[in-house]
Amino acid sequence: MPAARLLWSRPALLCAVIGISCAKDEPPGPLADASEDGCDVVAFEPEISAPPVFTPRWAFEPWISQGVSDEQGIRALLSGFAERQLPAGVVVIDSPWETHYNTFVPSDRRYPKLGELVAHLHAQKVRVVLWMTQMVNRWYHDEKGGDWVVGPSPNFEFAKTCGFFVDEGQTYSWWKGGGAAVDFFHPQARAWWHEQQNALLDLGINGWKLDVGDAFVRSDPVQTAQGQISHQEYSEAYYRDFFAYGAHRKGGLNEFVTLARAWDQPYGRSARFHARPEHAPVAYVGEKRRDWRGLSDALEHVFRSSRAGYAVVGTDIGGGLEFDPGDPLGDPIPFDRAVFERWLAVGALMPWMHWRGSRDMLPWAMPGCEGDCAQKMLDQHRFWLTFHHELVPFFYSLAHQARAGGAAVLTAHGEPSAWLGDYRFSLGEALLVAPILDDTAIRDIVLPEGQDYYDFWHPEDDDIAGGTILRSYHSPPGQIPLFVRQGAIIPLQVSDEVTGLGTTASRDAWTVLVYPSAKTTSFDLQDTDDVVTTFHAIAGKDTVEVTFSRAIRAVVLQVRMTRRPGQVKLGDAAVPERETRDSLDVAASGWWMDTARQAVWVIVPPSPSPQHIRFLWP
Repeated sequence: MPAARLLWSRPALLCAVIGISCAKDEPPGPLADASEDGCDVVAFEPEISAPPVFTPRWAFEPWISQGVSDEQGIRALLSGFAERQLPAGVVVIDSPWETHYNTFVPSDRRYPKLGELVAHLHAQKVRVVLWMTQMVNRWYHDEKGGDWVVGPSPNFEFAKTCGFFVDEGQTYSWWKGGGAAVDFFHPQARAWWHEQQNALLDLGINGWKLDVGDAFVRSDPVQTAQGQISHQEYSEAYYRDFFAYGAHRKGGLNEFVTLARAWDQPYGRSARFHARPEHAPVAYVGEKRRDWRGLSDALEHVFRSSRAGYAVVGTDIGGGLEFDPGDPLGDPIPFDRAVFERWLAVGALMPWMHWRGSRDMLPWAMPGCEGDCAQKMLDQHRFWLTFHHELVPFFYSLAHQARAGGAAVLTAHGEPSAWLGDYRFSLGEALLVAPILDDTAIRDIVLPEGQDYYDFWHPEDDDIAGGTILRSYHSPPGQIPLFVRQGAIIPLQVSDEVTGLGTTASRDAWTVLVYPSAKTTSFDLQDTDDVVTTFHAIAGKDTVEVTFSRAIRAVVLQVRMTRRPGQVKLGDAAVPERETRDSLDVAASGWWMDTARQAVWVIVPPSPSPQHIRFLWP
């Protein structure tokens, strides 16, 4: 569909993008006496304190969604992932799922048994997050495949009469119709809004995906029950309120998150931060053009967000937008598989990974991709979803450290003026990522000075000196330039052979990749009991040493080593050498030289005591 036809078929989106007032919008009208309409029965609720921001371990698992869907579609999506061994830890039920925007009442047609669906997904260890905004509609419009509802949302007139909206009930066009925005500075409005959320929070949902309805409140300042405030203050209050109340109702953040906008420029509006970092357990940068420019925009916005203190941030893989939000009547943007492949890799190497598909785009059924192509795309999805799943203990630990005043989880290289066309970033002090940004599959890569690096894809190669410029580095489809810093210690949760970093025998153990350097390096693992287990490593002339403070589960070490050690010792005891990886997998302890990866694998049994492993040469 040409872009013009696409947008004219979605008049609410057209009005919102262009910034005009649609015919069905209306200015505020006279309000009835609140006491006569029952407004006085709504309690005055004091503002609830927001807890210290925290992201639970499960929120680092891959997130998936399907756009316009229903209960049958969500069940089929999760079954499809499970049958093909594609990890998924969170499903986002996107709009439309309600009776209207926004009632918090599940649609009888789409989700008649939402409670049963939530319980079914929880039984598979999959959490459930629902899409939401702060808008309540006077008139309804939905995207292709969505719903059509005549008249205002059932809760609109009461809230308007009671003065629960900002700007005296002014309605604003947004991409789902036209509505008014909840006043989070009005004590009764907060109580009314929270009461509507209770049934879903008590049902067991695990959070809200908060979309940018705040960007379509066009006034600045915004008129609230407490007087005029800046538009930025209004946005921050929106995200803060959902975060604080959800955590309060759920008894904490172990089973609740909000997915909030960080730095973004939604639908051509002004680029800015939306939620505050301390109110964003998980942050995202919104939809982007589904082309190379969109990928660059996503990286730019993620970088800005990370620098501002958003610890757990990522991007919708593939971008999602079929048009340029700055030129809504321009040519449509076709799906480009090469862009999607590189975006998939980039998304997997961010703290938050979100695979966003549709009924026409699935990991095993990509547009224009059949036969061998379909199998390759499925294999790529399996690798990157699995690798992100394996990195969960690494990301979870880094996020704890970042919020305790440590370094950022994701760090952009260089100043913002130098990002364009480069967009290299590091994860902790361990991994360097150099995105592919066009269809040549080639780029120059500058390795940061100060330490040597190893090419992740070529473990058989020697280390490369920091400061080296890799000219015309070629990255085949399905990969992305990825390098491991010498001195890195990377804890993983590995349960199969998909990424080559372990086997099914690794399932109940921590797998820890160690790349020793001449200086002692360390990593604080936030363990499964949320107590820190500290790892250290150092390489000497005739010995390599790895220590850790305890092992509440078995530890499988993969230690970078170019020569076979003469002996491996755990404390004072010799560790037996195993002849093959298979023989190592069935042993309670032992070591094996992996010449293909230039690494030694060591199994260390569980122990509450500090562990000291030495690799010795005569």
